Amino acid sequence: MSTNKQHYIIRVADGKNFINSVYPFWGVKRGAKNQIKTTLSKINIGDILWFLTSKKYGGQVIGMCEYTGLHDRADEPLISINTISDEEQGWKGNGDWTLQLNYNNLYDTEYQNIFICINCMSPILKYDTFKGSIKEDLYEHYKNFKKYSKPLLLRKLP
Repeated sequence: MSTNKQHYIIRVADGKNFINSVYPFWGVKRGAKNQIKTTLSKINIGDILWFLTSKKYGGQVIGMCEYTGLHDRADEPLISINTISDEEQGWKGNGDWTLQLNYNNLYDTEYQNIFICINCMSPILKYDTFKGSIKEDLYEHYKNFKKYSKPLLLRKLP
C-alpha cells in the first residue's frame, strides 16, 4: 500500500548518536559540491524518514518519523538560532553534520527487527527507487506504526 507521502531511508552509521539525540533532528554532511543538500531539498514537509544503521549492504531500521524541515549550520555563522551543536545534541565524535533534518512523530522501530539489504552507499535513499529490491514493505510498516503505536516524546527545539 502506498501513501501520498514519499519515504526516504537515511543512514545513521552505527545508530549510537541517533539513539543519543536529545532534540528531534538528525545531522548529515553537506557532501561534495553540496550534492547532499541538493538531495535533501527534494524532501517535502510531511514525507517519511526511515533511519537505517549502516552495514556493508544495509542494516536495521531503528526509527521512523515525519520530516519537518532543514537547517544548515553554515547559514548561522555567528549566532545559532535554528541549529544545535553536536554536544548539545548528545553526539560523540568529530562529524561534519552541518545539515540538520528536523522531524516530529519519531517512532522507535528497533524491536520490530526491520532489516533492509541494499547495495548503495548513499546516505539518503528514496524508498521508491529501491523498494523492488527490499523485502520489507515500508508503506505497510508506516501504516501499522501510525495505527498501533505512539511516537516517542522528545524535547522541543529551543
